[in-house]
Order: sequence, then C-alpha cells, then structure tokens
Amino acid sequence: MAVLVLLVLLAVGVVLLVVQRSRRLRPPRSGTLALRERTLFDLQLGDIVQADGRDWVVEDRLLYDDEGFQWLEYLLRDGEVARWLVVCEDDWLEVSWLESVPFRPPLPLPRQLSWQGRAYTLQEQGRASVTATLRRMNRRPGSCRYADYTAEDGDVLCVELWGSGEDQEAEVTAGKRIDPASLGLLPGDGRSVYR
Repeated sequence: MAVLVLLVLLAVGVVLLVVQRSRRLRPPRSGTLALRERTLFDLQLGDIVQADGRDWVVEDRLLYDDEGFQWLEYLLRDGEVARWLVVCEDDWLEVSWLESVPFRPPLPLPRQLSWQGRAYTLQEQGRASVTATLRRMNRRPGSCRYADYTAEDGDVLCVELWGSGEDQEAEVTAGKRIDPASLGLLPGDGRSVYR
C-alpha cells in the first residue's frame, strides 16, 4: 500500500513539473507585456540602466535631429540624482555619461572654454530640433543650438542654447565618454517611477 501511495505522489510530481515547464516555454498571450532585451537605441520609460554601481530609471528620451543626423539623450534618475545618457552613432558608436553643471558660457560661444580650471576645445556645433518621445505633454521642446567641447583627457562639456536674444537659456552638461559594454540594460514595466 505504501508503495502505491509513493508511486501516485511521484506521478503527480512529474505531471506538475511538466505543466510548469510547458507554461514557461509558451509565448506570452496577446495583451500581456512581453519583456524583451533592451539596446541603447530603444530604451523605454521605466527601464533600468545600471551604471556607476547604481540602478538608474529612464524618465525621458529626447531625439535630436540636425538636418537628418540624429542622436538620443536619455534622462536617467536615481532618487533626486539625475544623469544624461547620450547615444550617438556616426562612424562608430559614442556613448557619453553626463550631469548638469552650473556654468554660464560666454556668448557667442568661443572655440575654447575654461571650466573648473580645465580647457575644453570645440569639436562640433549646430542646430537641432528636439522631440521628447516619452512625455505626455511638451513633446516638442523646439530647437536648440548645441556645441560639444572636449578636454585633452577626453572629458566632454556640452552646451545647449534654447531661445534667442536676451531670453536665451544655456543648459550645460559635463562628463565623459564611456564604454557601452559597461552598462547593464534591463526592461522595465513601461511606467515612470518619479512622475
């Protein structure tokens, strides 16, 4: 009798194991959120970027377009701390890790800038239209003039000028270029953590 009970329990266990494995292999039903691997080109609201030993949540995605040449800037947050992840693909992939800094550059923008005792040289400049793809409101912030500067060690200083004339506002970010392989990218649930 005990052998029969043991065989029945073993059979039930095998059936449960088979059912559980078949559920894992089945594709998600339509209407459920399928989590897929992320790349630097398709990060979405709520996704996680692992960098500097922290988990950063994607809160916004800006698409810049300078007469057909495009690049992405992601606003990432970890609590009250924010960073910008800039992804630019030209001849090769360039990824920059930037933070906003309190610096008012002289206007018009010169070929050389000095910030925190370091010299930065102008690398490129232009005008770009900007579209915010993850916002509900203010999806078209407009256009800005931009200028990208680099220091001798490769650190970067980026200037964006919004508006015109005396009402012109400068947004300045500073940081460094990073190896894209140093980042961890995890899909989120498509919702903002901070809004």
